[in-house]
Amino acid sequence: MEIKELLFRELVKRGYSKEGEKKIWEMSDLDFLFLTDELAKGFLELRAHPRYQQIIINKEFELIDSNLNFFNDKLGGESFNLVDVSCGDGIKAKFFLERLSEDSKVRFCPISPSKYLLDMSIDNIKNSGLKNVVDFKSVVSATDSVDEVISELRNRDFQKNVVFLLGSLISSYEINDYLFKISQSMLPGDSLIIGNGIRKGERFVNIDSYKSAVFSKWMIKLMRELGFEDSEVEYDARFANNRVEGFFVIKKDKVISFGDDEIEFKKGDEIVTAVLYKYYSEEFKKFCEMYFSRVNLFIDSEYEYVLVYCEK
Repeated sequence: MEIKELLFRELVKRGYSKEGEKKIWEMSDLDFLFLTDELAKGFLELRAHPRYQQIIINKEFELIDSNLNFFNDKLGGESFNLVDVSCGDGIKAKFFLERLSEDSKVRFCPISPSKYLLDMSIDNIKNSGLKNVVDFKSVVSATDSVDEVISELRNRDFQKNVVFLLGSLISSYEINDYLFKISQSMLPGDSLIIGNGIRKGERFVNIDSYKSAVFSKWMIKLMRELGFEDSEVEYDARFANNRVEGFFVIKKDKVISFGDDEIEFKKGDEIVTAVLYKYYSEEFKKFCEMYFSRVNLFIDSEYEYVLVYCEK
């Protein structure tokens, strides 16, 4: 199915809500933002932005470094599949594996809807010459159905799974549903490592951070795939429905068609292309303890980011 048909069918399936005369359409499946090589490259551009590096990548690296003894006590010397969900180019897994004891035996299993990113992540790990990585298995899969993949990765040599949900990935999903599905696919002894931003003070603040042109530059590629010209839409962000919403405002009447079907957009209508749920650290712990027998939280010194270790 070509991407325009996929996006068109998603809009038809979800329909719209109304706010006065304005229609608000939903197209916020995170996987859509990785469906082409251009979209995947757009994500890498976003990740290279200094602000993204500062509040996500560097925070995760700092928390891994400062808790190396814990992770090596738990996973050092073990044989396991490292299941890197929404793997990007593999730098998060590479950083972790470089610090894991060399006597571990790891099968690196990146998962992504983007073959472009899967190939890049495999190449980056292979070229690192890591002694503790002894096998590879990449999987093209939707991020929200990764639970269907996890149990199938076990084999005779690698029966334990360690699942990475780094990069604030889980904030794009309803957390209870996602954790439930992941936990159901895991066996006793498996573990899940989550990296996510946390709130302090008021839950919904600093909306201007999400209005940055770096988000528009990435997500406009999705609107182009649907059939819009750049001049026909304008990006914005807001707090609504207990989440952050990134969306595009339609600037002129437009009909998008596929086959014999068409959708009529009016000036002022909106298409939501990304959502982000914000949590406090105590909420994170409570959610994780509902599905896992052991939960450890590691929080950065600024109280802005958390690394959560969950054991089935």
